[in-house]
Amino acid sequence: MTEKKKMLILDGHTITIDDIIQGASTPTAISLSSEAEHAILVSRQIVEAMLKTGDVFYGINTGFGKLANQRISSSDLQQLQKNLIRSHAAGVGSFLSPELVKIILLLKINSFARGYSGIRLQVVQRLIDFFNLGLIPAIHSKGSVGASGDLAPLAELALTVTGEGSFLRADGTLQPASKVLAELNLAPITLLEKEGLSLINGTQVSTALAISGYEKSLNLVKSLTLLGAFSTEVMLGTDRAFIPEIQTARNQIGQKRAAAMLFQTMQNSGFRHSHEKCDRVQDFYSLRCIPQVHGSAMDTLDYVKSILEREINSATDNPLTISGLNELVSGGNFHAAPIAHMLDFMAIILADLANMSERRIAAFQETTQSQAPMFLVNTPGLNSGFMIAHVTAAALASDCKMLAHPASVDTIPTSANQEDHVSMAPNAGRKLLQLVENVEWIAGIEYLCCAQAADFHRDLTLGPITQKFYSKLRERVPFVEMDQVMSLHMENSTELIRKGELVSIWESALQAGFPE
Repeated sequence: MTEKKKMLILDGHTITIDDIIQGASTPTAISLSSEAEHAILVSRQIVEAMLKTGDVFYGINTGFGKLANQRISSSDLQQLQKNLIRSHAAGVGSFLSPELVKIILLLKINSFARGYSGIRLQVVQRLIDFFNLGLIPAIHSKGSVGASGDLAPLAELALTVTGEGSFLRADGTLQPASKVLAELNLAPITLLEKEGLSLINGTQVSTALAISGYEKSLNLVKSLTLLGAFSTEVMLGTDRAFIPEIQTARNQIGQKRAAAMLFQTMQNSGFRHSHEKCDRVQDFYSLRCIPQVHGSAMDTLDYVKSILEREINSATDNPLTISGLNELVSGGNFHAAPIAHMLDFMAIILADLANMSERRIAAFQETTQSQAPMFLVNTPGLNSGFMIAHVTAAALASDCKMLAHPASVDTIPTSANQEDHVSMAPNAGRKLLQLVENVEWIAGIEYLCCAQAADFHRDLTLGPITQKFYSKLRERVPFVEMDQVMSLHMENSTELIRKGELVSIWESALQAGFPE
């Protein structure tokens, strides 16, 4: 039975990150609002009016980039758009995933819905057809510097509109666009003045990478915060550093949220109650300072979300039709600096959280901090336990530090120095997703350590929430009684992190009324 699709109406003004993520990951059909259709028609009318004047307009009857001063004759204007798409389709590397391409399509259509791009409604409708039919244009992952827009990857998207280029099959192989369109009785579209430029100019690839990175980063920040509580509990740490009064003194919003998650997750714990009168005055920083570090990450993600949602509802090509002025105006909305900066911010906070997680994993290996046998295993010496799992975490954390170097501080002039400052947002996006994968593995290793440490205190009871964390892992990974192949366990624990299982358990507990 075919799953019913939900409808998403794109209007260029009110679309959220959640709309985009859900639209790309669940069965969804899209359409334009009537207001958006009207805005697109008005924008195209401005272009056609400009043509009738016989004046020179960038992107309509001129060359591009450094060739902007080259006037193109009226008889060559359609060939100009065709040449533009072909010459700019210069991407390399692996192809972007189907989900990322779906996000790109949603972003591109929603940008056109604002009515600044001078493109015909039928071209926008063809992109809608692609999305609704599940067609995935084959777009290479490398080749854009994030200004003047994501030219090379978006040119590969534009090729499929014209019947050139390829679509990705479900098995990852390519199928010529001409064949796919013919089978669906969709005629290739001949692009008119400005339309090729409108299709390839914009920040949609960079923004798609940022949206994907944001979704994964948000899951990781929450998951690592919950693991921080689990680690603190089973290492017989205290929740006193997480009480609301301390956070109120600092007056940082994210810190308060992180501390609340930590404090509530540790409530009603037999581990916690077992050492309330011990002589341990305070915990090491990677436990005690989780609210401050993770809270800052939460605040950063809030800011990232606000910037991305503005970009989702933006026109980022060039030139733009300004209906209030009845003019076509060149600007720089294609420059992806705002997105590049957000991507780099996310890389920095995740690398920092990875550092803290690795330190907690290291603490688990040593008896005085973990309150468990060396390397979390019986008969250490005969068994190495979690020794090399920690080494893997250290290697990944080090890799994260390299990947956290900001891409946005780099720039290489292009187009014969006409485009002399570029954002490098796509590079920032790709390395963020690599970093995310590393941090997922590190979180998976910490998760294993938490459960293993808990099993060395079977006379004590976990809190209700951490007990669910423990039980979820033990469905897949047993107690490590003696040395085993650790990579298999790490794959299982990391998959739970990647799927957001800890966050789901936490959110379910909140909805059920525990904790308050």
